[in-house]
Order: sequence, then structure tokens, then C-alpha cells
Amino acid sequence: MPIISVSLTEKNVEDLEALQKDLGFTGRSEAIRAAMRTLVAENSERRTMIGQVDGVLIMVNDACASGPIHDIYHDNHPLIKTHIHNHLGNHKCMNMMVLSGDAADINVLLDQVYRLEGIAYLKFIRS
Repeated sequence: MPIISVSLTEKNVEDLEALQKDLGFTGRSEAIRAAMRTLVAENSERRTMIGQVDGVLIMVNDACASGPIHDIYHDNHPLIKTHIHNHLGNHKCMNMMVLSGDAADINVLLDQVYRLEGIAYLKFIRS
């Protein structure tokens, strides 16, 4: 099995070790492989979407990421039917967007969001 080097923040390492312990993985690598499988499955499901797609995008982000999220909102406003933004504790924000449009356009928006730094939670729920 190839060995790769990955840079993680201290918080990432803490979260990884908590997952390892909570889920009973024998090591960090096993936990990372499980996380990769989940992300690959989610991405594969998204890539099979065709035609008209409706869904809800929920994200929790650091307040510092709100500017780039705002830019994505404006760049994709025809797809975003409703946008709710709430301030949470610990300098976090919650954004909920009701999306409706062509699958290819929705995937472009989701790709932009996935690449953002400062996202603590991200979930797209297709209706």
C-alpha cells in the first residue's frame, strides 16, 4: 500500500484521533481510508445527477469564510431559491440554501463550496 504525506491542522489531528477512538479504528490510516470512501461515494452520487435537481445545502463555516460564500451566492443566484444565514457561537456561521436547477450547474456550485477553506460542516440533501 503506498504511503503518502498529508498536512493537517492540530484540530484535524484531534478530530481524527477522536474518530479513531470513537469508531474503533486500529489506526489513523484506517480512519482516513473510511473518510475517503465516504467522500468518494458522496461525490459519485452527485456526479450521477442529471436534469432538474432540487435540494438543500447546509453548511457551518468559520465567519472568515463568509466573504467567499457571499461571492458564490452572487455568482450562482439563479440556482439559489432561498438563502438563510445565521450567526452561531465561536465565530461560526450557518448557511442554508434551497437550490434548484440543472444538475451540471448545481455540481459547479457544490464544487466551489467544497473547495472553500473554513467549512466545518457541509451537506447537500437532494429532494
